[in-house]
Amino acid sequence: MAFCEQCGTPLLESALFCAGCGKEIASSAASRAMALDAARSTPGSSRASTADDFAELPEKWRQRFATIEKAGGERVRWWRWPAAKQLSTKEKRLITSNLWAFVFGPFYYLYLGLWRKAITLSLVALVLDVILSMAGDALNIPIDNFLWIVSAIMFKQCANVDYYRKTVLKRREWW
Repeated sequence: MAFCEQCGTPLLESALFCAGCGKEIASSAASRAMALDAARSTPGSSRASTADDFAELPEKWRQRFATIEKAGGERVRWWRWPAAKQLSTKEKRLITSNLWAFVFGPFYYLYLGLWRKAITLSLVALVLDVILSMAGDALNIPIDNFLWIVSAIMFKQCANVDYYRKTVLKRREWW
């Protein structure tokens, strides 16, 4: 098993970043694992990035990407984590919390270059808002003032993994 040179955290075979400190892994083992992944995978699902591609990313994003990889990579979503029991509370927050996405929602997604996901999540939020508004009217519960929170939480929960899929996996998806 390999360990991070900076903090000593055990590294996964296919990790591009250390899960402890977010440092890029530039070992030959990581390069071999990435080559194996690319050879094994079908087109469109291979890891299309190398560790050199992330040199200009801020430390916070590298830590988020390392935590996402630790939690299961592209399969990770806030509603299903394959390795959730292995994650600390701080690591779960790194995956699911993004203050900028909470406050600015679709505009933050546009800033990150995720316009397809911004459109999709905005439409899903609109449908949910209409359904909740109709349910509130039917039950005589005034919830119109709180409907904005549905879309804000949805964008906050999905932003980091969506950006990981765009940046690391080079995917351009609607959902």
